Amino acid sequence: MKVLYVLRYYPTLSETFVAAEIAGLQERGHQVAVLAIGERADGVFTTPLPDVEVWRPPRGLEAIALVGPSMRAAMTHPGTWSWLLRQGRRRSAARAAWGGERAQAWGAERVHAHFAGEAAEWARLVGDVAGIPYSVTVHAADLFKPRASVERLVQTARPVLTVCQHHLEWIEQRYNAHARLLRCGVDPRRFPLADPGRMRPRSAEEGPLRVICVARYAPKKGIDTLLESLQAATQPMTLHLITDRPPRTLPPGVCAQTLPPSAVPQALAAADVFVLPCRVAPDGDRDGVPVALMEAMAAGLPVISTPVSGVPELVDDTVGWLTPANDVVALAQLLDQVARSPELRAARGLAGRERVAQGWTIDGQVDGLLKHWGEA
Repeated sequence: MKVLYVLRYYPTLSETFVAAEIAGLQERGHQVAVLAIGERADGVFTTPLPDVEVWRPPRGLEAIALVGPSMRAAMTHPGTWSWLLRQGRRRSAARAAWGGERAQAWGAERVHAHFAGEAAEWARLVGDVAGIPYSVTVHAADLFKPRASVERLVQTARPVLTVCQHHLEWIEQRYNAHARLLRCGVDPRRFPLADPGRMRPRSAEEGPLRVICVARYAPKKGIDTLLESLQAATQPMTLHLITDRPPRTLPPGVCAQTLPPSAVPQALAAADVFVLPCRVAPDGDRDGVPVALMEAMAAGLPVISTPVSGVPELVDDTVGWLTPANDVVALAQLLDQVARSPELRAARGLAGRERVAQGWTIDGQVDGLLKHWGEA
């Protein structure tokens, strides 16, 4: 099967799950091309990447090439064309029509988008022009900071996929639309086993609790809560913060840097506990089920997070701890408790590794995707 992915950015550091999905399709013998609307500077860090053809729409003087496809789309697909224009997407409509003609010439059999936002708007017109079905995977920001088009997108895509049960219910209740569950996953084979159960240090000199966090520096990730909690904790501990925008000023004991995905497994293996204090941001944005949690669990690390959105579907007191969002004192006290509990860290870390291997793998994600496409 030939599948065209329409993505807002490609590549980008925070969407490694998309690259892994594409690679999984290629491993199963499917051909994939990517129509990338834009680029991000952090794309240089997203290695390794699958060997895939990437299409970038014409810009500047080259955009003259959009005239023909856009006129033909306006005449032959007036419904979708006018719908995009009503969203204020005049340029997007023209560029998406170009993508549709290219998809048709390439022989695409399906178009898929991640996030029910601009990429899905394009995918709908690309699918119309190419005469093929379009589908979308809904994640988080696209639901909780929605564009005006989201209702129509989730009602017309075939199928609509989403990453957790929490989102299934949200889509049904808010938009009266049917979605199917497709959990994101990781490849456990990429992650060497950590040793989170090493004996509790008696002093900072003998080795503090090694905390790690892998996250974009975005309000919904709660990184500021984590930094404050580390300062409020009484046990010695350090933090390795892997993020896209390392802050210039950091408290003592905190190392912050940007790393490529290929370097993350080794960083996780050197830690004792993974912490991601998710929260609902002031603008309503929040996580679904962060892939970073799955990666940490695949490495055998116990995880600390919060009961936001779909996080409790992955994390419970078998594999880690849930603490109230935005509560610095509660997180600090929990970190002290975790520092004093090496046996518990080890047991929950191994349980997390097993949980990921059983139900949160990239192989399961790709197999589920193909199954849902076949049933659409």
